[in-house]
Amino acid sequence: MADSGPKSRLIHTILIPSLDTIIKNSSWRKHSKLIQESKSALEHINSGNKPISDAYPSTQLQNPEPDLDIVLSPLINACCTENVKIVEPALDCVQKLIAYGYLEGEVDPTGGSSEKLLARLFDSVCKCCELGDEGVELLVLKTVLSGVMSVSVRIHGDSLLQIVRACYDVYLGSKFAVNQTTAKASLVQMLVIVFRRMEADSSTVPVQPIVVAEMMEPTEKGDGDGAVAVFVQGFISKVIHGMDGVLNPGTAVGSNVGGSGVHDGAFETKTSTTESTNPADLLDSTDKDMLDAKYWEISMYKKALEGRKGELADGEGDRDDDADVQIGNKLRRDAFLVFRALCKLSMKTPPKDALADPQLMRGKIVALELLKILLENAGAVFRTSERFLGAIKQYLCLSLLKNSASALVTVFQLSCSIFISLLSRFRAGLKAEIGVFFPMIVLRVLENVAQPNFQQKMIVLRFLERLCVDSQILVDIFVNYDCDVNSSNIFERMVNGLLKTAQGVPPGVATTLLPPQDIAMKQEAMKGLITVLKSMGVWMNRQLCIPDPHSIKKAELADNIPETENGITNEHEPVESPDSHSETSSEVSDASTIEQRRAYKLELQEGISLFKRKPKKGIEFLINVNKVGNSPEQIAEFLKNASGLNKTLIGDYLGEREDLPLKVMHAYVDSFDFHGMEFDEAIRVFLRGFRLPGEAQTIDRIMEKFAERYCKCNPKAFTSADTAYVLAYSVIMLNTDAHNPMVINKMSADDFIRNNRGIDDGKDLPEEYLRSLYERISQNEIKMKDDDFTLQQRQSVNSNIFSSLDSILNIVVRKNFEESQTSDDLMRHMQEQFKEKARKSESVFYPATDVFILTFMIEVSWAPMLAAFSVPLDRSDDEAIISLCLEGFRAAIHVTSAMSMKTRRDAFLTSLAKFTSLHSPADIKQRNIEAIKAIVTIADEDGNYLQDGWEHIITCISRFEHLHLLGKGGPSDATFFAVNQNESEKSKQTKSNILPVLKKKVKHTPAGITSEQVNSLLSKLNLSEQVGEMNRVFVRSQQLNSEAIVDFVKALCKVSMKELKSTSEPRVFCLTKIVEIAHYNMNRIRLVWTSIWNVLSDFFVTIGCSENLSIAIFAMDSLRQLSMKFLEREELANYNFQNEFMKPFVIVMRRSNAVEIRELIIRCISQMVLSRVNNVKSGWKSMFMVFTTAAYDDHKNIVLLAFELIEKIVRDYFPYITETETTTFTDCVNCLIAFTSSRFDNDISLNAIGFLRLCAAKLAKGSLGSSAANKGKNVVENKEKIDDIGDLEDKDGHLYFWFPLLAGLSELSFDPRPEIRKNALEALFDTLRNHGHHFTLPLWEKVFDSVLFPIFDYVRHAIDPSGETPSQHGIDADVDESDHDSWLYETCTLALQLVVDLFVNYYNTVNPLLKKVLTLLVSFIKRPHQSLAGIGIASFVRLMSDAGGLFDDDKWLEVVLSLKEAANATLPDFMLILNQDSLDVSYEDEDLDNFRRDRLYAAVSDVKCRSAVQLLLIQAIIEIYNMYRSQLSTNNTLLLFNAVHQVASHAHKINADVTLRSKLQELSPITQMQDPPLLRLEIESYQTCLTFLQNLESKAGSSQLVDLCQEVLKFYVEVSGPPRSTESTPNRTHWVIPLGSGRKRELATRAPLIVTTLHAICSLEVSSFEKNLSNFFPIFSNLIKCEHGSREVQVALTEILDSSVGPALLRSC
Repeated sequence: MADSGPKSRLIHTILIPSLDTIIKNSSWRKHSKLIQESKSALEHINSGNKPISDAYPSTQLQNPEPDLDIVLSPLINACCTENVKIVEPALDCVQKLIAYGYLEGEVDPTGGSSEKLLARLFDSVCKCCELGDEGVELLVLKTVLSGVMSVSVRIHGDSLLQIVRACYDVYLGSKFAVNQTTAKASLVQMLVIVFRRMEADSSTVPVQPIVVAEMMEPTEKGDGDGAVAVFVQGFISKVIHGMDGVLNPGTAVGSNVGGSGVHDGAFETKTSTTESTNPADLLDSTDKDMLDAKYWEISMYKKALEGRKGELADGEGDRDDDADVQIGNKLRRDAFLVFRALCKLSMKTPPKDALADPQLMRGKIVALELLKILLENAGAVFRTSERFLGAIKQYLCLSLLKNSASALVTVFQLSCSIFISLLSRFRAGLKAEIGVFFPMIVLRVLENVAQPNFQQKMIVLRFLERLCVDSQILVDIFVNYDCDVNSSNIFERMVNGLLKTAQGVPPGVATTLLPPQDIAMKQEAMKGLITVLKSMGVWMNRQLCIPDPHSIKKAELADNIPETENGITNEHEPVESPDSHSETSSEVSDASTIEQRRAYKLELQEGISLFKRKPKKGIEFLINVNKVGNSPEQIAEFLKNASGLNKTLIGDYLGEREDLPLKVMHAYVDSFDFHGMEFDEAIRVFLRGFRLPGEAQTIDRIMEKFAERYCKCNPKAFTSADTAYVLAYSVIMLNTDAHNPMVINKMSADDFIRNNRGIDDGKDLPEEYLRSLYERISQNEIKMKDDDFTLQQRQSVNSNIFSSLDSILNIVVRKNFEESQTSDDLMRHMQEQFKEKARKSESVFYPATDVFILTFMIEVSWAPMLAAFSVPLDRSDDEAIISLCLEGFRAAIHVTSAMSMKTRRDAFLTSLAKFTSLHSPADIKQRNIEAIKAIVTIADEDGNYLQDGWEHIITCISRFEHLHLLGKGGPSDATFFAVNQNESEKSKQTKSNILPVLKKKVKHTPAGITSEQVNSLLSKLNLSEQVGEMNRVFVRSQQLNSEAIVDFVKALCKVSMKELKSTSEPRVFCLTKIVEIAHYNMNRIRLVWTSIWNVLSDFFVTIGCSENLSIAIFAMDSLRQLSMKFLEREELANYNFQNEFMKPFVIVMRRSNAVEIRELIIRCISQMVLSRVNNVKSGWKSMFMVFTTAAYDDHKNIVLLAFELIEKIVRDYFPYITETETTTFTDCVNCLIAFTSSRFDNDISLNAIGFLRLCAAKLAKGSLGSSAANKGKNVVENKEKIDDIGDLEDKDGHLYFWFPLLAGLSELSFDPRPEIRKNALEALFDTLRNHGHHFTLPLWEKVFDSVLFPIFDYVRHAIDPSGETPSQHGIDADVDESDHDSWLYETCTLALQLVVDLFVNYYNTVNPLLKKVLTLLVSFIKRPHQSLAGIGIASFVRLMSDAGGLFDDDKWLEVVLSLKEAANATLPDFMLILNQDSLDVSYEDEDLDNFRRDRLYAAVSDVKCRSAVQLLLIQAIIEIYNMYRSQLSTNNTLLLFNAVHQVASHAHKINADVTLRSKLQELSPITQMQDPPLLRLEIESYQTCLTFLQNLESKAGSSQLVDLCQEVLKFYVEVSGPPRSTESTPNRTHWVIPLGSGRKRELATRAPLIVTTLHAICSLEVSSFEKNLSNFFPIFSNLIKCEHGSREVQVALTEILDSSVGPALLRSC
């Protein structure tokens, strides 16, 4: 240090006056040596030597200057004089030297000379306390506190413990209250210093003075002025602040001394190296008895905590050898020693007479208080270091074990406080210990309901309230214990214990509680349950980020906050976070894993419970659920190790004779290792796990197997297993004889020896061995492991199947055990229990993070809590109890609602709703009003999570409003909405669910109350004040989130439905509220409103269709009000919300049977249109749907009213219809089409058709509103609405808009009214004709396919050959035949002509559609109906005549192919006639004959029809050919020829069929057909063929003409020749029979064809004729020989012979 003048002067001011005072007050005789030393020191100081402060600049000097001894020796000796006047100045001088930094170095009695000198100094200072003087005690406290606070004087190890002991002795032994308080405050301050430095790893860390007033006990605060607290606070502050001055860098003391660096030199001294000795060497020698065992906790927990790197100066670690412990950091070593010393002090057992005297227990109490303060302010190092956790496990746990059973309330309370600190801050590292102590300290007291210690019980209840301040603790407890298969269900037992305490002592059970105590305890238990619920809610809110209006306020629920408790402010320690306990495990609690663990535990518990009733059933169950293996070895292992099994039942199971239990018993015995054990010790170990059964045979089997196992493990023990077996049996008998109180004459040692003679293969066992065995058995009973605690377990109120850990508690509680067992035995037994716990339990601590874990906690606790809240609320009138119960309900509903646990939430909600008594108003009391308030509060605070729980709340509100209405005396809703008498009779079986009691009241029945009584009730209980709160529930609905508002609306609709369904007393309260909440929530986003309206829409539909007309009208009016409000809001284009909210009108319009409702809907729509037409956008769609429905109504007035409105809309508001969405145009069109079908008035239909014309005109002009330019976009969006449109995209949108209009008019062509049909067709074709020039080809294609062609679908597809006329397309079956014919001949003909004309008019555009038109016409021709075929042929000819000139060759090819198809399809088929059986009538089967006759008539009709059609077709073909012969190409002509030739060939084939003709002759009365049947068709067909070929100029035509002529002439020759005889007789002359008249008529008919054919032959070229003459000549010869029916053939034949054949013959000659 620097040799400065001010410092020298300061030394003179401290030392010289003190030494002078010492010399002055010393006795020359008694203190001569002291006086001499003092004078020497004064001479040394005054001699001008270098300052004292430079004599010992650093503790690094191994040989300090002799000046230090000169100065300190008189001070040390002065402190030892026991003279107050000498001691005081010496102490004051030492304190000042320390405070001002003039003493430096380490205080160590085993160190160098300077360290020993300083140790002697502090030893002498501490001994001054023995003087008992008030001032001396204060100076001692001041001095030692300054020493501990100093950074220059470094006090460690034993010296620090000595100082702590000195303060402790002052607190206990001082006669002055001020000194006691000062000593206690000094101890606390020292703890702060030691542990703060340890945490910071620095001796220079700043430390603030404690707040003494908060540390003092209430008894110490008796001074009204607080003088003691003020004094002690000043004392502490002066010392601390004085030392702060020393730490000030401005002083010389604060400079770096000897280059020791930033940290104190104490951390770098060579003498302070890492110690590797036995841990006892680190402690006071008096504590060695506490360390006779190893650090057992190290072996218990293999997973160590990882320390922070660089945190320690020399590091901290464990060697592989568990016995070697290192604490290299002296600051941590000091903290360890102090902590252990406090634990030992807290375990000191005072004299027996002090147990009831708190004053004599002050030492134990202050030690516990200091431990409590230390733990509550523990930093991160203390909480996570393995060394400190080990100290807690070894020392603090033993202290808790001893003190938790103390009868002194203060000690028990402090034990609880210490335990809660362990639980809140150390639970991650003390999982096994907490699992032991929680049942021992908390559950033992909590579960004792009948005979509890009142004060202890109250302490535990308040402890639980404090426990729940940190919500993470509860969840962690559940996850790590209730879900651990080897741990007690702590959370579940805690909740059940609180429930039983809240319920009180069961009736008939004796109790020590006074009534006031019982009441207070019940309230505290109720508060505990509520706090548990709230804590769960707070944790849930934090995990789900829910704002919680009822978050637990720690300052309100905790008596003292740990961070500021007992006057210690922990400024640098952060508040515990939920994740602060995850340091021991990188794992977190996954909900699925927790669920599996919980389920595993529950199943195991169920199996063990079943085992207790029937062991075999229990084992079978556990095997089935895979909790135990099915092998005997696995079952034996389970029986040996599982907790909670009844030992007697284990023995019973092992003694069973069945195969499996016997194998299990063998495996069980074989699992023991008896190597090296004495025989009796082996029996003790063997019988520790079960009780031997009472049956001798069973014992025999078990002991026989035991003997075998023992001999196998110890082969040299006995000669054979028989010896061991007999001896084992004998030992069992001896044990029973010696320890059974029922046995009077006990067996002696000689008796025992005599009983066992000759058991070793005839020899005797050594007498000394048997006598020793006898003595051990007699003195120490062989018993099961837990026999000592059986009595205590039987007394347990709520024994858990995993509660064997409570056996630790029983060691302490039972007095006889306390007296007989030493402290070492106690600790050893505790260690064994902890080891067993650690072995069985999972050592990893899981911090809970998944909110889903709460569901398991609620499953466990909801039923007890419901019972705890419901029973008192039902029975008590005490306001405090009622308030607590309702608070519990609110907390429970909050948690269950937010966790979506519907069943549990509804259980609480329904119970709370029941307690409102609104269903029974006569019984309403103040508690029921409070329940009503709670219901409203729940709705306000938890509305976002109630889901369908809203129904219960709204039901209560509805009932309350009904009660209020009765009180006001106003008319009930039933006055206006009651069902008529006749309607009510229809629903006699339907009973009202709404307010049955209130219905009685209205009727003034004896069981009810009058309105006057209701008024009195309202005024007495101030119920009127609740009306506003009830209404605010609906107003606040706008604050609900998007999902909750939908749930709210669902519940409101559900309750309203119940109200309205009452036939005797319907109510509309909720219905009116629906309109209100719709108004309040009007501004929600449309996505949410859509969900809301989906609910409301269904509701209004249901109510609108109600049988109660008044209610239905009210509902529709409410819907109108809502719709009017919605229409006030602007809707953008292409949105559909207006349409959605108006759909209920549409559905009700369709479903309602009430005319009044349907008329009301029309008028509601009318009002909307007239008042809100500017705002209607997508709503037009629903409006038109309503009008469309009205158009089909059965009542004329509705149809007229609707059409009147639609007429006004089309005339006046047409631009609005398509203003924003042009798609509504189609809805308007569909509506008008519907009105065209009106059956009441043709004028309506005609006007509707007229409006359709108007719509078409507007569409053609493009006037579809302001957004007509965007029609194309709308079309694309809406194309899917029309199936027929396909993938076509029309850029003008014509297709989408034109199609419905045209299709509607097309459908009217089937209307049964001729006038309507005519007007519709005119309108349709006028529209097409007038506006068709706007159409593109794709649109025309769709028009033809989907509008025009469907008109003819009926006739194209519906008329089958049988003549049946189904009524699927257009004309109904009940339409009479005249109307059918009218449609057929007028409408169909006209329509087909118009189609042809339309095609011709727009041929240039629609010419690609020619094939489709031809297909239509051919389909008519192909129909087996002569009229239809005729219409088709006529139209075909009309098309050809009008458009044939426009056709090119390809188009003519399509025409020719169509004609060919028609010709082929209409060929007559006579096979059905030919195959008909005889028509002889058979009376036995008349029905079959009728069927055959009908089939014949049908076949004949079909043949006639086809014949006629073919004739018409041939005529049409020749007509078309004659018109356009020049345009037909050769190929097309040949195709046409082939088609006609096929007809002709087919006709000739039929005519030449003799069998067929004879059959027809036979059936001539039925067929009435000429013979041959197709003669005319054959002739005309051949004539047409000749015409085609004669006009062809090609060679192919000439060749075919020759063939055709030969064919015709041959046919004629065959017909005119004589009939062929079937029998030919050779050499016999045949007479030629003249032709009959029929044959002659046929020949006459064929004559023109033959003449034409002969003329055609004459017209052949000469070369061709001559070429084919050889073929013709035989035919001519035959013609000459034939008979003819007409001379024209002969004339023609003569001409051809003259003109052609003769010249040809001549030329050939």
